[in-house]
Amino acid sequence: MDFKKLDTETKEKLSSQFKEFSDILGGKNFFLTTIEEIRDIKPNPLLNKTGTFHTKKVKISLSKSLLKDTLTTLYDSIRREEKVGDMLDGINPKEYKSVMNMIKTLKPATVTFESKESGQSFSFNILDTSEEKKTKVTFAFKAIFFYHLDEAKKALAYE
Repeated sequence: MDFKKLDTETKEKLSSQFKEFSDILGGKNFFLTTIEEIRDIKPNPLLNKTGTFHTKKVKISLSKSLLKDTLTTLYDSIRREEKVGDMLDGINPKEYKSVMNMIKTLKPATVTFESKESGQSFSFNILDTSEEKKTKVTFAFKAIFFYHLDEAKKALAYE
């Protein structure tokens, strides 16, 4: 996804959301540094059994721990969503079942970022289920855990 290709309303919403996130964590640089630190953690921190992991200034916790199969299905679904606009379009029945199981598993799941310094926190859902039969992965999740860092920078810089 390219932030520049989004409609103005979506850009404004995402920009204000990311600016709020960065303010809670202590500024844009701290927010971007946190994203870089998350990406540097190996193996993928989302697979941590406790659902919690740390960077230098932030404690990140998932309301539900993820299994490797669920995370792989999620990443494949994000790629499919980027290509065809829907994570369920044009998949075979076996894949459909695994994607639906992933959706059921992650629908209530949230990611919480808590600043170690200020104690302030913010949360967001992994999946956006606001439209019936059009489940999507939230931009916040994709920008922090999947997209190139430039997408988060574009969201923060948007005026």
